[in-house]
Amino acid sequence: MTLATGHRLRWTAVWALVLAWFVAQAANLGGNAVHLVLLLAIGILVYELLAEDAPAA
Repeated sequence: MTLATGHRLRWTAVWALVLAWFVAQAANLGGNAVHLVLLLAIGILVYELLAEDAPAA
């Protein structure tokens, strides 16, 4: 897997998790536990911010 593919997969996961959080809030599903979905999305974004790119060859 290339770095670009991993980046795209992480961003796709973030958008999917945020969308799932909004849908769960709108449908009143999951109670307070649904906020863990948003926390997971934030965790992925923090990883994306802190992850170091491989040096250019």
